[in-house]
Amino acid sequence: MRRLGISPKWLLWMGAAALVYLAVPTLKTSILTLRLMLGLQALAAGASGADLAVTESTVHRIMAGRPVTAALYRPSGTVARRAVILVPGITPLGHLHPRLVALSRVLADKGFYVLTPDIPGLRHFQIDPATADHVSFWLAQFRSIEETRGIARVGLAGVSFSGTMALMAAALPENRRAAAFVLAIGAYSDLARCAEGWFAAGPETVGQGRYPTPYYGRWVMMLGATDLIEEEAGRAFLRRALTDLLQEKDRLDAPPQDLGATALRWYRLAAGRERVSDPELARQIIGHLVSRLGSRLSPDAAAASVECPVFLAHGLYDDLIPSSESAMLGGKIRNARHYLLVSPFVTHTHPAAEEITFIAKVKAASEMFVFLYRLVSLAG
Repeated sequence: MRRLGISPKWLLWMGAAALVYLAVPTLKTSILTLRLMLGLQALAAGASGADLAVTESTVHRIMAGRPVTAALYRPSGTVARRAVILVPGITPLGHLHPRLVALSRVLADKGFYVLTPDIPGLRHFQIDPATADHVSFWLAQFRSIEETRGIARVGLAGVSFSGTMALMAAALPENRRAAAFVLAIGAYSDLARCAEGWFAAGPETVGQGRYPTPYYGRWVMMLGATDLIEEEAGRAFLRRALTDLLQEKDRLDAPPQDLGATALRWYRLAAGRERVSDPELARQIIGHLVSRLGSRLSPDAAAASVECPVFLAHGLYDDLIPSSESAMLGGKIRNARHYLLVSPFVTHTHPAAEEITFIAKVKAASEMFVFLYRLVSLAG
């Protein structure tokens, strides 16, 4: 060492400096991950994110000759380094659902630009493959937004049905280099398989006048297949009834006396108790949608061709889309890194009522930290 003019002491200082240099990015990512976890914990406890230093604005564009909008969330007083397009699930409130708004504000507070598009089909309970086209459109538009110029990496994220649509959008040839990552929360792998569970009879889990969570999926499927009902009056009545159920109206209208036999059968399947089902009618509804939309709703080809990292998060106690769906979806990914998190801390429709032991909480928290750390690292 002396022959080179470098003392051992100086070499030690150089080594220490190199370690600090290498550790700083890791430390920054770890701190951001912890902050994100704390923010998500606050959300789970009911926080709205309204008190966070976040700026909201509305973005207007024209898509296929029609005006479309999206909400943009960004940190106040600073420039974000990361960006994500976050798509809501099938809900009448769409991108303005309070839980989605709260999540968007938490992400923005932690240094993300968050764009949440308003997709009318999702607000109208439509199982529509065109959702992926909307995601693709906003990905192409993102860098034209004045506030987001300079952002190099944009991820795609979606909840439930839209989680799978986000994956399918990322796999489109024009998006394979543009999408930095995909985050799918509660996504499906096989929609028909999920539907079989939604229509299945089982023991009663809720009281009179209430409906279990899987009925939401049942009603969405039924609404998408009402064209099977030939009688116009019966079809119109069922569409209103199913929409009322999906919007959680306080009272469901009783069927009119002159309702046809077919429409009455549909009504009983929609509003009947859990122990009663109609397997034949369920098969007709599922088969009708699969024959009409099947290949356009299947993520198989997208999973095999997507190139960006894919993060699959699913609630351990999800009672709408089983967590096995995300596991199966991950098994179809061939050309990209993918990470699976099945956690009691992730919720799809409402917080789980199951008690979690302290050891299980520690394990779940550790798994979530690793999952989020990888996501933050790849986000930019």
